[in-house]
Amino acid sequence: MWKEKSWIFHQDNAPAHSALSVKRFLAKHSIPVLEHPSYSPDLAPCDFYLFPKVKSALKGTRFESMEAVKEKAARVLKELIKDDFQHCFQQLQG
Repeated sequence: MWKEKSWIFHQDNAPAHSALSVKRFLAKHSIPVLEHPSYSPDLAPCDFYLFPKVKSALKGTRFESMEAVKEKAARVLKELIKDDFQHCFQQLQG
């Protein structure tokens, strides 16, 4: 994907990410960037895709221990496939 430039780099607006040196680096290497609107943390893929997916898988289950919660969450995450993430970013690009 790197060689074909068939991907888009998504970052938040943290000061370290929006520094002039970072912007220059990205431009110099022609790295495609998906701009992140200011004050929009809810656009992070983890917030609108990943966490709700895990939450819905855990919902309604009574766990006997914290370890059981962790095991179930890890299982849900391991079951995700490449297409799940591609769909997520297509929604983000919208």
